[in-house]
Amino acid sequence: MPAESGPGSIASVPVSRALVWYGDAMRLWKRGPATLSLLAAITVIAQVALELVPDAGPLASKVVVPLVACGMLYGAAAAEAGAHPRLAHALSAFRASAGAIGAIVLSSVVTFGAEWIAADALAGVNLLNPTATPADLDSLTVLAIYAAGIAASLPLSLVPLAALFGGAGFLPSFAISAIAFARNPGAFVVYGAIAFALLALGLLTMGIGLVIALPLVACATYVAWRDLCERR
Repeated sequence: MPAESGPGSIASVPVSRALVWYGDAMRLWKRGPATLSLLAAITVIAQVALELVPDAGPLASKVVVPLVACGMLYGAAAAEAGAHPRLAHALSAFRASAGAIGAIVLSSVVTFGAEWIAADALAGVNLLNPTATPADLDSLTVLAIYAAGIAASLPLSLVPLAALFGGAGFLPSFAISAIAFARNPGAFVVYGAIAFALLALGLLTMGIGLVIALPLVACATYVAWRDLCERR
């Protein structure tokens, strides 16, 4: 059964706590590096495959991919419990309640919305139509788009965890995540900056580094949830 949590049980921690989150994330990743990397690869492949589907593909990816990505959160939870992450975790979020799935998808859509606005403003491209994206889009612009997404996602970082592991409903998941961010803005900014650095490294290695960057960020997010909410 998921551990119940609520806004009143959310802790405040020092800014430096974000470094501990990533230190613990590395510890969890080492307990199942191959499987966690494969879960990241599955997420990336799902994203690319769906975006290649004409018309409905890009929209479908906004529903399917966030749920597949939650497999890395399930893997982190398994590693923390002393078990092994499994490839089947890529499907675990699909068995969640309708409210949990809705919260996960909506939080992802908000993040994508920030990226979509940034892409249109910086390069005049529509991310819902990947074929219209210039192939020569420079790396700095791509990184700026991802930075906008990460900034928008910080108050929503714990929504999937509150929904899947915290026993929270649709709206409480957003409230818990927003309050956690409001009580710990410095720690979340450092967390986001490190996440950006990891994702930038992954993108600049032609996507190869994402199979390490994505699990580390997912594990750090799980540790942040456990630190701020689950143990209270």
